[in-house]
Amino acid sequence: FNRFSPLDDPPLVRELKALADRAGVPVKEVLVADASRRTTKENAYVSGFGRTRRLVLHDTLLRRDREEVILVTAHELGHRKHRHVEMGILLGAAGAALAVVVLWLVLRSGTAAAAARATGLADPRLLPLLLLVVSLLSLAIQPVGNWVSRRFETEADRFALRVTGDSETYVETERGLALRNRSDLDPNPLAYRLLFTHPAPAERVALATEGDGPNGS
Repeated sequence: FNRFSPLDDPPLVRELKALADRAGVPVKEVLVADASRRTTKENAYVSGFGRTRRLVLHDTLLRRDREEVILVTAHELGHRKHRHVEMGILLGAAGAALAVVVLWLVLRSGTAAAAARATGLADPRLLPLLLLVVSLLSLAIQPVGNWVSRRFETEADRFALRVTGDSETYVETERGLALRNRSDLDPNPLAYRLLFTHPAPAERVALATEGDGPNGS
């Protein structure tokens, strides 16, 4: 668990709050989380709703240049602006409902009980088989969830480029984050489609360098 404290940098606080206002996601306060106790990764996020909305920066992120902090913040504001968290919750709920329906069909058919040599639905011998069904279902829908996650991340990147208008710093920030967070710079195409929740670093840089940035076509 992290400990949180107000960001002790009034000019940066004002700048980040102004950025949040421009993004249409105003925040009440800017906090710092002591994430360095457990990780070297640099991140930020927006929590709360309405008047309780807060921007939280990892202390690891504050070691970077001010421009990088602003870009990472703009990306996180993009997630909130486009309601990615809410959509993710709805998709997760839909996945859980699908799992319940599949389990109900498996149990209703009697096939599971016969395969496990169970005497009834309360027989604990059914549990391993049901866990296997849930695991296989999770593997089947995981690529879809990862594809949606990558779309969300790309949308947040585009939002950050549009709000800040700083494609040059964006490119340097993405390159630096990829190296410091030890991202896979050249993932296997199949593993990428099945397992990756974020776009590959080259894709993220291409948003600014191939015409998708604020000054692009």
